[in-house]
Amino acid sequence: MAKKKKFRVTYLRYAFQIAIIAILVYLALGYGERTFEAYCPFGGVEALYGLFTTKNYTCALGEANMAMFLGLIALVVLSKKSFCGWICPIGAVSETANRLGFRMRGKKHWLPPKVDKALRLLRYPVMIIILYYTYKIGDLIFRGYDPFYLIFSGFGDYALGIWSILLMLFLLAISFIISMPFCRYFCPLGAFQDLLSWMGISRIYRNKETCIDCDLCDKACPQLIEVSQKDKVKHIDCTNCLECVEVCPVKNCLEMRMF
Repeated sequence: MAKKKKFRVTYLRYAFQIAIIAILVYLALGYGERTFEAYCPFGGVEALYGLFTTKNYTCALGEANMAMFLGLIALVVLSKKSFCGWICPIGAVSETANRLGFRMRGKKHWLPPKVDKALRLLRYPVMIIILYYTYKIGDLIFRGYDPFYLIFSGFGDYALGIWSILLMLFLLAISFIISMPFCRYFCPLGAFQDLLSWMGISRIYRNKETCIDCDLCDKACPQLIEVSQKDKVKHIDCTNCLECVEVCPVKNCLEMRMF
């Protein structure tokens, strides 16, 4: 068995995530020409209806949201949900919480596959409900439930007091136990990306001839994808985080390539 040299891709991902969080904190503190909300790509999805019907952006949304939205579409087509694994600050917080929880407990908690699969469907009605009321009322009325807004606004003007605090505490607490629950079960942006993620041309491939069936890749995947059972990972939740590639002990057994 040919062992491969270890490259800590996790450090590179964390560097990207820390840089994004630092920029958002900078904007949240009032520096820069735009607010942190201007760089939320889901804002582009929310703005579409108003832009096409009234030729005006919804509420605080604007050109930056649309630019982020179009950039996100290109990124999903190129590299699946890599936005979630490399850029999204909520994903970074949730993943870090789960890593800490794993270190404290020494083991991971897994939901039964059928339960996990059913819960992943929740993000679709969440997306539909958010878009419906945003388009109908013309305001971002779900800010009080949005972890992105609550964290970077410091529970600002649109927070719902104790309810927003309890929501964030619940999501954080459950992230210590279950891998990335908000991202997998409730995120409307993740639901939108599902429409295009299956097209992603950059994917993880497994060489079944050299695979030793150690299952380390399955245990490392934040999205709980059974990488060891696939020749190529087409799962719509794959974020190309490369955690599976990093832990694989066999050289070139797992690798990311186009097509």
